Amino acid sequence: MTPVPAWRHSFQTLGFAFIVIGAILTMIGTATVITLTNSINCPAGGCIYYPALAVTASLLPSGLTLVVAGIVVIWMVKVESEREDRESL
Repeated sequence: MTPVPAWRHSFQTLGFAFIVIGAILTMIGTATVITLTNSINCPAGGCIYYPALAVTASLLPSGLTLVVAGIVVIWMVKVESEREDRESL
């Protein structure tokens, strides 16, 4: 039995980290978007622009992108591992 190459574990860990971080960012972004869709009582002079909310709302697509990237990385490691295992037989 041949030892498992170190790159497999490294890339699987990277993919898992992408998924976890992406899930956290997606939850924060979703909560912010829900907060932004609620009606806000503004003073007579108008609402004050708060850029931190816009930046936080951008976490939703960023988080989804990281989740997809993590899934792709893990899938690529699995496909490459299966290919190498078939070649070694």
